[in-house]
Amino acid sequence: MRAIARTALIAAALMLRASMADAASIRVLSASAAEPAVQTLALEFTKDAGHEITLTLGSPAQVMEKIKAGEIFDALIASEGAMDELDRDGIVNPESRIRLASSTEALPDAPPSGEPSPGASKIVYEGALMSDGTAPEAARAFILLLASPDARSAWVAAKLEPASDR
Repeated sequence: MRAIARTALIAAALMLRASMADAASIRVLSASAAEPAVQTLALEFTKDAGHEITLTLGSPAQVMEKIKAGEIFDALIASEGAMDELDRDGIVNPESRIRLASSTEALPDAPPSGEPSPGASKIVYEGALMSDGTAPEAARAFILLLASPDARSAWVAAKLEPASDR
């Protein structure tokens, strides 16, 4: 089944490539937490589809600063909360949002008074097209790769849990 999905994805990317005179240059802005998976998959996508990906990484605050400063990207990988805010502001294409992976982060330790630890926080990462992007079809193909079953091993290697609703 994975081979069929991968073949279909590559075929779609190749058809996209054939329909374009030149390979697209895709600008992707991503939260640093997703870097290992996104970097691996970007290299794979470039090799398979021929599109060049320029990956810009940053902390959640840096990602939001770049967007608010008006920098133009084709695709974004950020937390669900950031996507919600950018969706409300019309900065991301809401129909393009796809859940990619999640992580569980420990919250600060309990106070010294011996109260129980508050537990952990789950952060969900999503991919979406930016409204002002210049290569929407190629960027969409990249996000679909990130969300595909073929991306599972890259997300696991990055210590992130792949989205289960794929």
